[in-house]
Amino acid sequence: MTGPAPGKISIKCNKVVIRLRAQISTIRPNLYIHVKGYSLARVTHIDVEYPGLEKIFGIGYREVIPAILSTQTRDCVLIIVPSRELHMLIYSEELREILPKNYRGGCVVGGKVDGIFIGVKREVIKYLEEFASSRGYPPRSKHLKESSDTNDVRTLLDYV
Repeated sequence: MTGPAPGKISIKCNKVVIRLRAQISTIRPNLYIHVKGYSLARVTHIDVEYPGLEKIFGIGYREVIPAILSTQTRDCVLIIVPSRELHMLIYSEELREILPKNYRGGCVVGGKVDGIFIGVKREVIKYLEEFASSRGYPPRSKHLKESSDTNDVRTLLDYV
């Protein structure tokens, strides 16, 4: 799902610089934390939404490629896709504050309509979900029958 929606928390992003081989592009995408159980999310992840971004990465809808996520840089979050010789620098102080400090680990980058998603490991998902809970979006099961909170059920039924 593209754009604002329940369970998608907007994150301030100054810019994103993409280096694909020798070519450098700068964009101003919409950045979201998309929380499990809201707006079709099966797992909590990061959405980077910008028209045609998935084409820059060379990935199709729902295609997933391995990547590296790093917060070891001084002023940005770095995504490296070795198989595509691609580096994406996300200049977002808010995202840097949410993610674990001095972290480097595997992730996946996947294609979606008008953008990409970044799937992270469980240890990083904990940080994203802690932030989401503080903003009023605790992660929840994707199945209605597993939800114990009647407000969750009512909220889901409003969007059916």
